[in-house]
Amino acid sequence: MIVRPFACRGFAALAFLALAALAIPAAAALDAPAGWRKESFPFPLAFAPSLPYQGTEQVRFSPAWSKFSGEAGFSYVALWDIRPAPLEPEALERALGVYFDGLMNNVAIGRKIEALVPQTAVVLHPLDAPAGWTEAYAGEVHTWNAFARAEDLVLNVEVAKRACGTDRVQVFFAFAKAPRSAAPWKPLREIRASASCAS
Repeated sequence: MIVRPFACRGFAALAFLALAALAIPAAAALDAPAGWRKESFPFPLAFAPSLPYQGTEQVRFSPAWSKFSGEAGFSYVALWDIRPAPLEPEALERALGVYFDGLMNNVAIGRKIEALVPQTAVVLHPLDAPAGWTEAYAGEVHTWNAFARAEDLVLNVEVAKRACGTDRVQVFFAFAKAPRSAAPWKPLREIRASASCAS
C-alpha cells in the first residue's frame, strides 16, 4: 500500500468538516465543557451504514482533539442512543471495528489517501460500572489515523452501557491516546457522569 503524504496541515480539518456536513443539530442530553465541539449524527451512520441500529450518535470533541502528537490528542466522547437494545461485549467490539474502519476509510477517500482494507482491532474487558450505568468495559482500539499521516493509532477506550426505558439503550464511549490514568480522562469521565437518558 502506498500512502500519499498530505500537502497541507489544514487537510485534517477539511476532511473532518466533510464529515461534519452530515451532522444533525446536537441534542441536549450530553453536556460538555465550553470550547468542546458538539455534533450529532443519525443512525444508520453515513460512514458505517452496516451498523444495525436506529437512533443518534452525539459526539463531543476535546479542544485538543486534532493535536494528534500530544497526550490529549484524539480525546473525545460519543453517546449512542439506540434501538434495538441487545449489545453484548463481543458485539460492541465488532461495532467499534466497523465504526473506525468506516470512519477512517471515509476520511481517507475525502483526503485522497488510499483507503485501507478493514483492519481495526478492538479488545474490551469488564470494568466496574460507574454510577448511573449498569455495564462497563475498558480496552484498546487499534486502528490508523486518516485525519493525519495515516499512521498507526492506538486509542484507549472506556465503554458504559445502560437501558433508558424499555426500548432504548445508551452506550457511552470515551476515547483518548493517553493512558486511562492520565489527566485527559478527567473531563471525559465528567461528561459521562453528566449524561442523561432524557431525549
